Formats: sequence, structure tokens, C-alpha cells
Amino acid sequence: MPTLTPRCPKLPSLPRQTYFRSSSVPVSVRFRSTSLNSLSPPPPSGYAHLPTRRLISLTGSDAAQFLQGLTTANISPTTTTGIYSGFLNAQGRVLHDVFICPLSQPHQHSPNELGFLIEVDASEQDRLARWLQRYKLRAKVAIRPLDPTELAVWSTWDERHSHEHEHTPSNTPPPQVIEFADSRAPGMGRRIFSPGGTIPPSVAGSEASLDQYTLRRMMKGVPEGQREISRETALPQESCMDYMGAIDFRKGCYVGQELTIRTQHTGVVRKRILPVQLYAPGTAPPDSLEYRREFSDKLLPPSSGGSNIVRVDGKGRSAGKWIGGVGNVGLALCRLEVMTETVLTAEGGLWKEGDEFMVRWKEEQEEGTGGQEREVRLKAFIPSWHRERAAGLNVRRG
Repeated sequence: MPTLTPRCPKLPSLPRQTYFRSSSVPVSVRFRSTSLNSLSPPPPSGYAHLPTRRLISLTGSDAAQFLQGLTTANISPTTTTGIYSGFLNAQGRVLHDVFICPLSQPHQHSPNELGFLIEVDASEQDRLARWLQRYKLRAKVAIRPLDPTELAVWSTWDERHSHEHEHTPSNTPPPQVIEFADSRAPGMGRRIFSPGGTIPPSVAGSEASLDQYTLRRMMKGVPEGQREISRETALPQESCMDYMGAIDFRKGCYVGQELTIRTQHTGVVRKRILPVQLYAPGTAPPDSLEYRREFSDKLLPPSSGGSNIVRVDGKGRSAGKWIGGVGNVGLALCRLEVMTETVLTAEGGLWKEGDEFMVRWKEEQEEGTGGQEREVRLKAFIPSWHRERAAGLNVRRG
């Protein structure tokens, strides 16, 4: 097997610590549990620990070939840096959104073999490991979920020098730290896998909370994890995984390829996950996407249940589904020709100037009382990078 070009350092040998407790990685994150209207905007230069993400090591002489037949990205023995990718089921629905990073040095428990680290939603770590095990058969690979005491996941960014920061490591990272660009959207910064739950001292900026990272990510229109990219339901193109670079449309067969390729070449993607801004009924719709600290968290719809988005005038069918948010900013699966000016077919779109959309829901009932019905308006925005990457992929946008 050809050797990998050294880029990502080897996984270090570390004593097992108790820096993280298992309870520190929630099965699901409920952003409404925080006093969201007091959340400060994310710092322009900063870093955040991501307890919602965990790692799986996959090592062995067949590791690259094994992943190549399962993942949407192109994996080869010459892959030298971390890439964004996904695993699909046979019907082409998303199982997991992941980062895959090669190890350029032997793994600590397989001293003669190379391999990869797979970053996945923390609540899906064991399930992905079991799914990979099903396809192992006689492949010479070893699959092991990593505890966050071994390697923890961080995100770092610098809006002041976003382009340079995405392609250049933060100063000189320590040898035991793995670092690569997060290329899902412009300005997303870099991903860091660091031992012991501590950020490398070479990383500059202010520490941000998980909610601040999530707010920043949602404002860029980047979904992450299976609360936002619903397992076995979401399609990769509707989840913008094609725009985020997860799919190589020129590679050979992999699980779920048929529907994905057919949609790319002959179909029309009518729905996509977009950033949305919430606003109170009776107020003017926003002109641009902007986080407002004074927004009441009582107007934030629940993330569970996928509340339908409908026209305020009640005409037509559902315009989309609410996914989740932080403060007045969130993500929604939107029908493009209904909620935006996008035109996909010769018949033209259904959107017109002045259209407004809303989500209605009932608050969680307390014992002996009925839930109060609430309503909030929302407006979808198409990130500029969507248009740029759609042109590069030759995606029909009208």
C-alpha cells in the first residue's frame, strides 16, 4: 500500500483521564435551555470546544479502500488532509455527516498500520461504528470509537483573516494536535483534534461557547449533526452537502450513489436547508440576516417535531420545515420557489414580493394546564456562497 504524505500527525499515546464525563456529551442539544436573548455574538477571532462531536479511528492496510466504497467523498491512499463527507443508506438518504482525516503516522494501537479519524455527531458515534463494522467482512481494518479524553474536537476561526486562516494552521500547532481546514462554507475556519480536552496554546482568539459556535454556523447556513440533517430522512443535496463539498460526483460506486448522481444530472433540488431570521408578528421583515440579542426566547419554536412553515395568508401547502435555532437565527428546510426568489422551472416560482411566512406551535403543557399557542414570522436568506458553488457544480438555479 502506498504511504501517505505526512500532514496530519499521529494520534498520541495518552493516559486515560477523567477530564470529560460522559454526561458532558448530550444525546441531543436543546438550545432553548439557555437564556438565549442574553447570548453575546461570537467573537470575530475565537475557538470553541464541540462536545456534540466525537471521533472514530479506522486503521489498517485496507482503510482507504474500505472508506472509498462507503462515503460520498473521494478517499484514496494519497489523501493528505481532512475533508467533509457523508455516509448514506442504500436509498440515498443521509445517515451521518462527517469529517474524515488521514493519519500520516501509525496509530498508537496499530504500530504498523495507517488509517483515518472520522468525526461524527456525538450521539451517533456508536451507531456509526456498528454500521461500519457491518461492512467490514474480510477487510483489514480496525474500528474503534474514541473517548473525548483521548482526542476532543474544537473549531477555531478568525473573521479578520478568514481566507488565510482557513488554509494556514494556527501558528505552529504542537505535534500531537491534528488540524485542517473546515471548507464547508467560507469563513468556517479550521477543525482541531486536540488531546486532553484542551485547546493548543498556539490558537489565538477568545473562547466561545457551544451556542456561540452554533449561532455562527447557522448564520452561514451550515447544518451539522443528525438533529439538523435528519438520519434516514434527509437527502444530501437538500442538506446542501453538495455545496459544502461532501460529494464527489466523479468517483466510483458507494452506498447510496444512484439517487445522488441521478438527482445531480437529471433532477431538480426543490428544497434546501437555508438560514432564516425570526421576527415578531406586526414588525417589518428583515432586509438582511442579523442576530439580535433582544429577541425573546419565547418566540423560538421548538426544535423537535419539525414544525411546518406556512404562508401568513394561509394559501398553498407547507412552505418548509423549521429545524432549530439560537436566538432569532435558525435553519429551516425551505421550498426554494415558495420562500425565495429562486426559479427552477419554466413555469416560474411562486414567491412574490411581500410574501410572509410563519411557524405556529403550542408550548409544552404543564400538568393540568393547556399549552399556549404561539406564532413567529420568519424570512429565509440564500447565502452568497450557495450561488457561487451552484455555478461551480452546474446546479440548476434558474
